[in-house]
Amino acid sequence: MCVRSGLTSDLKDCGFRSDWYAYVFVGSISAITPAENDEKEIQIIPEEVFHGNPARPLTVMTSQGACLPKLKVGDRWLFFLRQEKGKPIVLDYGGNDSIPVSDAQEQIETLRRLVNIGNFGIVRGHVMQVREFDGETVPHAHVVARRESDGAQFATSADGDGRYEFEPLPPGEYKITAGRVGSYQPDDSGARVSAGECWDVTISRSPHARIGGHVRHADGSPVSDVDVIIMSADNSWYMTDRADAHGHFRFNSLDPGEYVVAINLPGAPPWQDGSGGGPGVAPKTASMYFGGATQRSGALVITLTADEKRDDLDFIAPPQ
Repeated sequence: MCVRSGLTSDLKDCGFRSDWYAYVFVGSISAITPAENDEKEIQIIPEEVFHGNPARPLTVMTSQGACLPKLKVGDRWLFFLRQEKGKPIVLDYGGNDSIPVSDAQEQIETLRRLVNIGNFGIVRGHVMQVREFDGETVPHAHVVARRESDGAQFATSADGDGRYEFEPLPPGEYKITAGRVGSYQPDDSGARVSAGECWDVTISRSPHARIGGHVRHADGSPVSDVDVIIMSADNSWYMTDRADAHGHFRFNSLDPGEYVVAINLPGAPPWQDGSGGGPGVAPKTASMYFGGATQRSGALVITLTADEKRDDLDFIAPPQ
């Protein structure tokens, strides 16, 4: 059974994950020998080395080799290989970026540039507009990288597919911003550039609107641990929360739109189908909707604009 390891990295280094690997090179397979547990021992002749100092030939063991593409003598790959002290070098199926040269032309071209780039680094990426559950690229945005140490600025523009790339940048910590495109203004991002590195930075915008308020008794004292729900007016999305010890609740990172907010008081039937949130049908009943109604049909619909912050949705719980 072929199972990927699930290894991930929070680095956005153009997909190379440079801190993972001892060797990065283009090489050809010169010999393949069966090994224990249906694995293979492979001899590789490094041809074009981008990182590390591999032996010639280099002996590598497969891990989950049956899951790898069929290997044969003469195949040329872009290899990314890890080596732990006292252990063999492994070409593993799970979490490895090695691919045949025929599928690696873009990566190889970037690696060649980095070898010869001198005291500079590459920063590139996409300008994106992120919506509730998806996103799309933003074309033709003006993108600026400002070095924090001295204020030096470098500019470029995204193409029709929202992709941008600066001319090679000198080392430093950079704030990266994209100009407004129509009504869309992306958030700032950043990158720490070092010589010979490539960073892929997506510039996007998260929703910044929020709705909050309190649940209180008639005398003003808080009602704590009350379940609170926010749902889109068309019932296609919802999110639940619980008021804190002060009766306060808040829903952050909301898109502009129309919403309904409700509470479920202690002793009411729990929201069996409403824990968590996301796309789907919201719970059909609640103790009270904002505006004082006890039925969904009488709920006050709240219209929220982009980046609007409302913290005045207060509920007065009826006497128990």
